[in-house]
Amino acid sequence: MEVLDKITYTHSYWTLLLPIIMMGADVLTGWIQASVNGTWDSTKMRKGLFRKSGEIVILLLAYVVQIAIALPLNIFMFISIYVCVMEVLSVIENLDQAGLPVPAWITKRLKKAMDTMVTGGEEEDEPTEHTEDKTE
Repeated sequence: MEVLDKITYTHSYWTLLLPIIMMGADVLTGWIQASVNGTWDSTKMRKGLFRKSGEIVILLLAYVVQIAIALPLNIFMFISIYVCVMEVLSVIENLDQAGLPVPAWITKRLKKAMDTMVTGGEEEDEPTEHTEDKTE
């Protein structure tokens, strides 16, 4: 979370505008990918657009909550950054599926950033191996 505390936008309107621009880039690259692969599916497109609409609603609700409650944590910016990282991953995935070679290190680092945001920087516990007592 320390890294997220240091991230700021140059102006407050970018907190809402940048995720919307990223969503547009995701939709555009999704269309490109579908055109290249010949996999147009209106149901999939409609579900994607509903998901984008939901993301915008969540951003707007976070903004209202941020103003109404005056939380010490800037939840609006956190959600904005989360949506941006999620959309960048989706754009890269679309371009990769369209045939554009994407270096693996880029995808790996972005996924690590997303995992850090989801888990709050805490490592998930590895399952421990249980040994059975074989005394007779």
